[in-house]
Amino acid sequence: MVNMTIGQLARESGVSTETLRYYETLKLVEPVGRTSSGYRLYDSSSAARVAFIKRSKSLGFQLSEIQSLLELHKSDDSTAQHMLDLTEIKIDKAQKDINDLISMKKTLEDLVTECPGGDLSLKDCPIFNHFYFNKDSMKGKNS
Repeated sequence: MVNMTIGQLARESGVSTETLRYYETLKLVEPVGRTSSGYRLYDSSSAARVAFIKRSKSLGFQLSEIQSLLELHKSDDSTAQHMLDLTEIKIDKAQKDINDLISMKKTLEDLVTECPGGDLSLKDCPIFNHFYFNKDSMKGKNS
């Protein structure tokens, strides 16, 4: 494939030029050169890396984790076991997130059944009061 400008790579890969520049600051993608006008040039391996990043992100990997995956790929010592271990960690995290969401949904459903709605004053609303006064809902949660 012929070298592409950042705009061409953005169109081909389905990400914005701003995203590509951000990936460049993280060393996830690097231009292979520049035009005489100073425009960044990328090759097919850059497009493949962007596709890898997008697929990894779609499966819940953070950019810092993707950096680690790409570093593993460069290393001659890396094995499939490394990738398997990282993927199993991601599965465990996904299961925890699912459990948290199920719990959140159950709490919200319970609150909905407690609230009569209508013209009830907000100060008497069970949902509002749960958010405002329930100290247990703050345990282990980020603000």
